[in-house]
Amino acid sequence: MMAKRASGADTAAGVGVALGLLAAFLPWYSYSTTTARVTVDAFRASVLGDAFFIAVAAVALILLMRRGLVADVLGERMSQRTALFAAAWCTAAIVALQLILIAAGGRSIGIGLPFAALAAAAIVIAAWMSRPHTEPRRTVGEMLKEGQPD
Repeated sequence: MMAKRASGADTAAGVGVALGLLAAFLPWYSYSTTTARVTVDAFRASVLGDAFFIAVAAVALILLMRRGLVADVLGERMSQRTALFAAAWCTAAIVALQLILIAAGGRSIGIGLPFAALAAAAIVIAAWMSRPHTEPRRTVGEMLKEGQPD
């Protein structure tokens, strides 16, 4: 199957995935102990960092399905737009919760968390920009030609 031209939503999702993957490996916060200064990336932050990485990976999978490079594993159970919205709001909620935890713990924000916030914003924008897959509108004449429903 030929890859189709990327829409604005696909581009925003791709930027969000790239920023999210970069953010996962950059320091999210740091704190001082009695003997050293400790910096923590997404994988060491908490279960929220792992969940953020999984949500970004889910967005990447949805993007690959939309482009036709991977089989659509969602099928008829859920639309790709709904799945993208779910992953987008998960990334946004995870970043917000991590910000609250960092502020409550009196820790310093690292460069990774702002990147994670930008990634979440790009993914939310991509979900908002994505169009629902609906059937094209038909005229009354076209519907009458089909005949009576069974």
